[in-house]
Amino acid sequence: MAERPPYRLPRTALPRRYELVIEPNLPDGRFVGTVRIEVDVHEPLNEMILNALDLTIGDVSWSDADHANLIASVTDNADEEQIVIHFDQAIQPGSGILSIHYQGELGNDLRGFYRTTVQGPDGQPVIIASTHCEATDARQIFPGWDEPEFKAVFQITAVVDESLTAISNAREVSNTVDGQGKRRIVFADTMPMSTYLVALVVGPYKATNPINVGKTPVRVAYRPGFEGMTDWAEKAAQETLGFFENYFGIPYPGDKLDHVAVPEFAAGAMENLGCVTYREEYLLMNPERAALQEKAPAVSVIAHETAHMWFGDLVTMRWWNGIWLNEAFATLMQELASDALHPEWEVWTTFSHGRAYAMTIDGLASTRSIEFPVGRPVESWAMFDVLTYQKGGSVLRMLEQYLGPEVFRRGISHYLTTHKYGNTETSDLWDALESVSGQPVRSMMDSWVFQPGFPLVHASLSEDGKTLTLTQTQFRYQGEGEGRWQVPVVVGIHGQSGESQTVRKILASEPLAIPVPQDVQWITINQGGWGFYRSAYDNRLWEKLLGAFDQMTAIERYQLVDDAWAGVESGAVPLQQAVQLWRALGAERDPDVWGAVATNVNLLWRVADEASKPVVAQFIRDIAGPIFAELGWEPKPGEDVRLGRLRAALVQLLGISGNDSDVVHEARQRFPAILRGESSVAPDLLTPIVNVVAANGDASDWDAIYRAFKESKTPQDETRYLFALARFRKPELIQRTINLYYSSEVRLQDAPIALAYLVMNSRATEAAWESIEQRWDALLEKFPKSMFAHFIQPTATVVEETLAERIQTWLRDHPVAEVARSTTQAMEFQGINRAMARRVKDTIADVLSRH
Repeated sequence: MAERPPYRLPRTALPRRYELVIEPNLPDGRFVGTVRIEVDVHEPLNEMILNALDLTIGDVSWSDADHANLIASVTDNADEEQIVIHFDQAIQPGSGILSIHYQGELGNDLRGFYRTTVQGPDGQPVIIASTHCEATDARQIFPGWDEPEFKAVFQITAVVDESLTAISNAREVSNTVDGQGKRRIVFADTMPMSTYLVALVVGPYKATNPINVGKTPVRVAYRPGFEGMTDWAEKAAQETLGFFENYFGIPYPGDKLDHVAVPEFAAGAMENLGCVTYREEYLLMNPERAALQEKAPAVSVIAHETAHMWFGDLVTMRWWNGIWLNEAFATLMQELASDALHPEWEVWTTFSHGRAYAMTIDGLASTRSIEFPVGRPVESWAMFDVLTYQKGGSVLRMLEQYLGPEVFRRGISHYLTTHKYGNTETSDLWDALESVSGQPVRSMMDSWVFQPGFPLVHASLSEDGKTLTLTQTQFRYQGEGEGRWQVPVVVGIHGQSGESQTVRKILASEPLAIPVPQDVQWITINQGGWGFYRSAYDNRLWEKLLGAFDQMTAIERYQLVDDAWAGVESGAVPLQQAVQLWRALGAERDPDVWGAVATNVNLLWRVADEASKPVVAQFIRDIAGPIFAELGWEPKPGEDVRLGRLRAALVQLLGISGNDSDVVHEARQRFPAILRGESSVAPDLLTPIVNVVAANGDASDWDAIYRAFKESKTPQDETRYLFALARFRKPELIQRTINLYYSSEVRLQDAPIALAYLVMNSRATEAAWESIEQRWDALLEKFPKSMFAHFIQPTATVVEETLAERIQTWLRDHPVAEVARSTTQAMEFQGINRAMARRVKDTIADVLSRH
């Protein structure tokens, strides 16, 4: 039998039910707790090992058929985040009650049970306490078996000041005031669930009237001052719950579903059963003044968390190496739900951005497989990344398209039904999908889930034009990889007379030959764009593709643009090939395709030396100017809702990197109306106009945007103005922004993201990084360490050699365990960008002028 790792708990005794009483003192920053745990003992023992961290343990006792109240002693094993409970007498197999009294501190690091102070509508401070237990922080709230496999029922009671309320995983059973200033709220039993899903939020909360979806009451909860801003979230919460109950064919497993806005939150949201917690921006907004870029992510995040009620809560991974079973599925499901509820958004095209970013990371030598071994708790943080979410979701979308949406849906329903209230591993999912589909899912998908990287599929046409040959290699920016995959390729063959043919094949290690008609006009080897692979075409096929660019779907065009730029970065494709594609965008009206181009051109602008930057700006004006001139500043009646996103993308591209004087001038003309809160400016243009003014602004503009930040009435306005301050280019204004970002005026949840925007501003990168170095020790104390990734990852775009070396040296000498892998990846990609810069820097002006 394999030896148990010291950080894992033994199985000699396991919990069945927790009765948890927590009494927080918000002003003092402490809480007291009592937990009674019904435990099943499986073999004689003299000690029990539980997880606990930063808790002061008081009286501990055991009761069972043989012991009325056996007093126990406790040893703290802080290194392994455990306590050992010692009994003077042996405990025999059977059931008993373990009772523990303890105390803890409300943290300020957005982990475990933490508190935050915000300004109320009357200007007075308001304290709110909230939990966040994923991955392994429930042990900071109560002693217990804090591993996902050890599911149990939770009955939670909160004792709070009578002026406050509390929200937890289950419905209220009773709510009484004791006459001594305390309110006791008793919640019902939950279903069996993992400890990381335990939730408790305490504060002066209000909630919308519950609306039943099926049998489930749904509410949105918020702090005072945000009345009237919940309509959008309420609608999304109700619609997504109904969608998933129908999709899975399984009723929601809880007894109520509250969506709770928390003013300080490290993640975007957290799928606690029945008490989902969010950053305020996803639940609170004025939909009449919110942009599509703000409303669509809100629906997506609410759908993601609602999907977790099945994927993650009802059925849970056995250990953290399988977290992709939660997060990749929730990522896929958020898009399925958003697309069903808002087909006009074309969310699958927008999904291309996430897939492209996943490919960026997965093309590195420092990538990992989707499922990856996790040992100590700190290692679990590395799993909450783009490879788990976006690559995992993309691979599942590829599988769904391969099996067919309905077969896939039935397989998922079978999986959830078979394993409800239990824990699973990846093989259980493959079993369910194979059972329903009759397809060899395991043999195909294991190559995608357990192997790092992804393929580059090469397409070549025979000399006689009758045979298309496909081969695969591993895509890597640098070096060679040996990976091979079972690739579900979808080939679109289009003839000159308009007929088309779709060929679906599995490309394995050997070359795949596909006959094609002689009158073929163009061929795409990733039709639909669902395949998680890059494509490389021989010269004849590439020329045919360029001529048919406007006949492809937006997703296919996005993929082609992204593949070309990846080739430039790897050195496999000359810059002029990407430029040819950008020049072919004359008829392009998709905002996501333009988003891909903008990302690449902006990096090219950074790479260019000062003499070449005006040439890059002119190129931007050449390709984007005519389309923006056609769109204009004002939305036209009945226009496609996505054109608002395109208009916004073009304003920002032209007004910043494009240095378009007309756009800058018009943005300045509209800026005062935005500051006054007038409705004359389309919501989609609010952020790009403010950003353009900031990027071209002076001290008076900084003051105006700062005042708007301080006076913001919605979460969207607050972050809009806060992050815009990172766009200023003048040194003295950059310094003012730096000082603000480290001050108490900026929420803890927002400061690392604000720093990321500052690092991405090439004019501010050096000053921003210097400030990070100077305050490094203070930041380690202040920020959740997982949030360091926000401002480390953007350093991948630093191509200035001296600064890049300085950053590399600092991060090598100051490692942060929670973000070790993302730091390594950022530094590797920085090296790739620097190598690309050295290759193309001297040719940029010439290539852009001639192609």
